[in-house]
Amino acid sequence: MGAWARVENAACARRLLATAEELERMWAVDGSEEREQWCLDNWGAVAASVAAAQNVSLGVASHQLLIAIGLRERLPRVGEVFAAGAITYRLVSAIVARTRLISDPDTMAKVDTEIAAQVQDWGSLSAHKTETQIDYWVNRYDPAAVRRTESSARNCHVDIHDPDDGSGVVFIEGRLIITDGEALDQRLDAMARTVCERDPRTLDQRRAAALGALGHKADRLACLCEDPDCPAKDAQSSAVVVHVIAHEESLTDDTPAQLDGEAPVDPDRKPWQEMTWREALAPTPWTPVIAATPPALVVGRGMLPAPLLAAKIAGSAKLVPVVHPGNNPPEPRYIPSAVLATFVRCRDMTCRFPGCDEPAHRCDVDHTIAYPHGPTQASNLKVLCRKHHLLKTFWGWADEQHPDGTVIWTCPQGQTYTTYPGSRLLFPTLCRPTAPVRGHRSTPPTTDPARGLAMPRRTTTRAQNRTQAINDERRHNQTLIHTEAEQRARNQHNPGDSVGNEYDNTYFPTRPRPPSDHDPAPF
Repeated sequence: MGAWARVENAACARRLLATAEELERMWAVDGSEEREQWCLDNWGAVAASVAAAQNVSLGVASHQLLIAIGLRERLPRVGEVFAAGAITYRLVSAIVARTRLISDPDTMAKVDTEIAAQVQDWGSLSAHKTETQIDYWVNRYDPAAVRRTESSARNCHVDIHDPDDGSGVVFIEGRLIITDGEALDQRLDAMARTVCERDPRTLDQRRAAALGALGHKADRLACLCEDPDCPAKDAQSSAVVVHVIAHEESLTDDTPAQLDGEAPVDPDRKPWQEMTWREALAPTPWTPVIAATPPALVVGRGMLPAPLLAAKIAGSAKLVPVVHPGNNPPEPRYIPSAVLATFVRCRDMTCRFPGCDEPAHRCDVDHTIAYPHGPTQASNLKVLCRKHHLLKTFWGWADEQHPDGTVIWTCPQGQTYTTYPGSRLLFPTLCRPTAPVRGHRSTPPTTDPARGLAMPRRTTTRAQNRTQAINDERRHNQTLIHTEAEQRARNQHNPGDSVGNEYDNTYFPTRPRPPSDHDPAPF
């Protein structure tokens, strides 16, 4: 198994090398300097090609490209160890991230040599211990380049994860500044107590509901006591829109939704207090239950059981029917009607570029064959996020659409990728073929430099953004180093003023951050 792990590591190294070489070829093409000012620049175009080839998101591909360029330009000796299969992608990613602030080439070469000589002897380390090992060599040659604990505020984040298990719930994890965390904690407690004492939910369940209510811009919870005279029965109205696609029968499902969080109880099973040890430890027979009503889908998240959907929308949601256009003729205008746009968004669900999962309601509706050569009808319309819309328009990608919504992409190098509507599994009726397109493409895709005049521009290039971020963090670290030195000098001059033992916080690093491009979105 160890031999195969080395093969996998070596293959990963070669894949990253290929992506770095592709970017360098892009930089070598005439006009590349001007394209660095494009909102979708050389880096973004190569990342899109990588994403399509691997069927991953643009963010994942961009991070891989960052690691690849880091190995090729800053850590070539570590790259050689990686190419031999001796270390993993996870470790290489940490090394690139923890050495990111080193700006002097000679210092970078020394750190690269030291780490490459010893990294194989580190063995299996936790993420924290791995970062500590890397930080040791960074601190030895360039203390201002250590990713310090005080920088952790820059790593604040909130992530919402969909377990994709059909439960209709998501998991939330994050990192907040302590004052913000305390304020949020108190706010959730206060909102959880806006219902009457007959509300069936526990405090924890009400706090979770309060967090959702904040997302809807509400300042109180709706009580679930079912008392018509309850003064807390209604929550504040919301200006937030959550897009849910559902079958018509899912809207009226009268199955109890178990909103109080209690699981159904098997009537034939003894209470656990009355069981013997043998009965308690015996496996419980499991019979799969097929839902009588199909689930709904929260766009951009996951499935929502029909009973829970019916309970959540009762009396408060705006229902918009999705009308399949069938063989309707094209609409006589560029912008599709609201009915047609709704159908296209519900059929596609996400951006139709390979690997992209941007929700359809955040995307543009694109004519596959450009208007007016191509008609405004379902068979010629799809949704694309803004970045992939720019990619198609300015970077030479071609697309072909079938009446059932299937899209075949061809990259400038000739490889093809096929994507299917997101509704194909849960709502297959939306993928019934519509009237075929009778238009034709006027000209093939082009990367003519004159075409780039219409591309939205960046105020600063991606490289300038990264250099600025590195310089800012180095200045912050230099200030901390100077402050610590002054404190040590004071303690040595007045030892009685120091309380407890002095500690060095250099080796309590934060987790590596994903690459960020701070230029605003090209909307």
